[in-house]
Amino acid sequence: MAIFTAFFGAVASVIGLTGFFATAFVAVGTLAATVGISYLLKQKNDAATQSAESHFSAQGQLQAAGDVPRSFIVGYSVTGGSLVYANEWGYDGETPNAYHVQVISLADLPSGPLREVWVNGEQCTLLTGEPHAEFGVPLAEYRKDGKDHLWVKYYDGRQTAADPYLVNRVGSADYPYEATRVGFGVAYVICTALVEDTLFAGFPTYKFVPGGIALYDPSRDSSAGGVGPQRWSDPSSWGGDGDDLPVVQVYNILRGIRYDCEWVYGLQQMTAARLPAVNWVTQIDKCRATVQGESGVEALYRSGGQISVDQPPLAVIEKLNASCQGRLSEIGGFYKYRAGAPDSPTFAWTDGDLLSTEEHTHRPFFTLGKTINGVQARHPDPAQNWAVATAPAYYRPDLEVSAGGRRLMATPMLDFVPYPAQVQRLQKSAIDEAQRARTHELAFPPVFWLVEPGDVGQWTSVRNGYDAKLFRVDMMVDHANLDVTMAVTEVDPGDYQWDHNVDYQGVTTGPTVIVRPAPQAILDWHAEPYTIRDASGLERRPAIRLSWDGTLPGISGVSFRVREAETEDIVHSNQTSFYAEGVIVISQSLLPMTDYEVEGRLIPSAPRDVIPSDWLPVTTPDVRLTAEDISAGIRYQITTLQNQLKQGFQEFEARSLELIAQVAARGVLDKEIFHQETADGRAQVTELAGTVSDLDHSLASYQLTVSAAFGEVRSSVQAQADALSTLNSSFSSYKTTVSAALGAVSASVETNSTAIANVTGYVASNWTVKTNAAGAVAGLQLYNSGPGTSGFVIQADKWGWQQPGVNGGAPTPIMSAGFVNGVASWGFTGNMFIDGSINVTALNTGTLTAWIANLTYINSSYQTSPSGKMVAVWSESRLEFYR
Repeated sequence: MAIFTAFFGAVASVIGLTGFFATAFVAVGTLAATVGISYLLKQKNDAATQSAESHFSAQGQLQAAGDVPRSFIVGYSVTGGSLVYANEWGYDGETPNAYHVQVISLADLPSGPLREVWVNGEQCTLLTGEPHAEFGVPLAEYRKDGKDHLWVKYYDGRQTAADPYLVNRVGSADYPYEATRVGFGVAYVICTALVEDTLFAGFPTYKFVPGGIALYDPSRDSSAGGVGPQRWSDPSSWGGDGDDLPVVQVYNILRGIRYDCEWVYGLQQMTAARLPAVNWVTQIDKCRATVQGESGVEALYRSGGQISVDQPPLAVIEKLNASCQGRLSEIGGFYKYRAGAPDSPTFAWTDGDLLSTEEHTHRPFFTLGKTINGVQARHPDPAQNWAVATAPAYYRPDLEVSAGGRRLMATPMLDFVPYPAQVQRLQKSAIDEAQRARTHELAFPPVFWLVEPGDVGQWTSVRNGYDAKLFRVDMMVDHANLDVTMAVTEVDPGDYQWDHNVDYQGVTTGPTVIVRPAPQAILDWHAEPYTIRDASGLERRPAIRLSWDGTLPGISGVSFRVREAETEDIVHSNQTSFYAEGVIVISQSLLPMTDYEVEGRLIPSAPRDVIPSDWLPVTTPDVRLTAEDISAGIRYQITTLQNQLKQGFQEFEARSLELIAQVAARGVLDKEIFHQETADGRAQVTELAGTVSDLDHSLASYQLTVSAAFGEVRSSVQAQADALSTLNSSFSSYKTTVSAALGAVSASVETNSTAIANVTGYVASNWTVKTNAAGAVAGLQLYNSGPGTSGFVIQADKWGWQQPGVNGGAPTPIMSAGFVNGVASWGFTGNMFIDGSINVTALNTGTLTAWIANLTYINSSYQTSPSGKMVAVWSESRLEFYR
């Protein structure tokens, strides 16, 4: 084997070159069988390998492990990053651990500005003009009701101190974030999420598009054959539009990527002299040339991806080659590049220039197994959440006919091409170029020694019918006698022509915006006045009847609020879990004949936004308190007051006993008893008076009992007056009881006056008169414990009023109480009206009896005479007479 081939093999083994480069320089007899195979055809032949290989260019999955390799971004690409730290902290109202924080490394080299943030599959808008002092930039899609719930803070890898927010606020005793965690040279983000059920179904997932690393572009270096201020020796001058160009990216991998003068990735000892500037600048400019794209003019070839340092440089270079249909060749230790369409021819030959003494071989076409006539590439698509998308297929029906009606497809993976229009350009040019099957293995004299692989020449051949036909040199072998053997493949610049308006196929993508359910409103919301009746049909309470559509799925209840219409004060709020019932009656805190407004909203069974209904006006019916309500109210008030009085009396009694004991001990007690008794009679007067006063109370008490009895006849008069004052309460009571009894028959009159006040603001007063005759009770009660609680109760069988000098002084009864059909009722006496007449609009009665009826208008459907011999059925226009 020639020395040149062996030298290349040694170099290839040093830098890890395999695949195309390792098989490119083979024995002369097999050259024609291995050249001219396009990248897409290679993908077809290596389908098994392709399916198993790692698509490392766009990593959208968050990684978290101790052995995650270092990585960085070139060009335009996405990364899920690797988790560095996570914790929860802080409160939102009463919710603990309301903030979830993740620190995610995006690149292990200083990078450009943050371009995009994707959350849960949706690209979000960075509100860069409204940064939070600690949390970073809020995301518009996670601002709800004016409140932010997600922030992102980005460090590009040039930071010199740890983030104070992480150190001082997020870090905890269990999970501290030390001030030494600067992350020199590491681009990372801090994501802070505030809990909100309707926005997050779980922990948010992120994807980021950071700016790629700054690369050296020799076409922007005026000292290296380009035009511009960049210098290899000054990394701060690097960066620009060349960062997105595949040839610039390959150049930097060959030169070696470094951080702070330390090697990180690529080759380590490649010098600029081994990368001829004229060649590289020309190919870079070819990539930079503009073409019509989806959104206007764009560079012809761009590329971007995430490179992890565990990937062999050659594997990355091959992926970058695919993005521009490029070829990297090595000639005596020098590396040259060819991108896209073939260059202009640099030499020419005819049949007469070939060595007739050497064997020449010719391959006119590919075998069917190596033929392709259609292609459908896959690539990362930013418009589809950076998922791997399938481009519109490019077919050549004319080629299918030539293949016997067969459609022979290639499905390459373009890892580093996140540009749909560029993918289609690559598909078309690759298919067209793949049809150039003519390959020759030719022997040339030493004059062609200066030709290099990748050069394009013109061949005029009478024997083959070529007229200045273009061929690309794919392989060369230099012989010891200086002869040269070349493998050449036909090329045509027309294969790379592109008419965007004709060739481009529109790409339909699904939306990546999270379509959250629209806030759901309650349907058929209605409010109307309602009256609550008791079992006897009596109207007892004003109420409001609420109704709604109870058929919607995913709803567990309804909440509602009632406010007073004029003041808009909320008077009642509640909820019901009986959503399917579709109706509820509410009466709490409602007053009669009052204007209210009612609002309702749904309670979803899963977190989602709902919107309240409009405030619906409704006026409660004019249902006032009845006698039943008054009785119940009085009973409640009396019971309450009695309980309070009882407690006061108990305290008073206990305290009085104590005080009386103290008084007796101090001798401030006056007691007199007058008693006389005979065989059948007895009489007694008892008088007890006492006072006491010390540091925290004063008491005065007086009791008088007068009693007389003769056998079974008993009579008595009792009176008791008490006054008690303490540091925080005042109590006074006066009670008299007059009673008379004969055996089991008794009658009594009891009066009671009580007043209470204490420092809590509670006050109460009560006056009662109760008469009892043989168990029948009649009486009056006045009670008052503050605004809205006073009452006047009359307990009697009949009520009557008496005007002086009228009816001989006898009162006229107007009302009486009794039972009708077992129901307590009030009755009015028939002569209660002065002139004996009753004027009403309508009279509803079962039976009406009258001796004389003066009727102007009668509306009747049926009439009969008292004897039953005359019947008038007016509804049927019939009159009947009977004998």
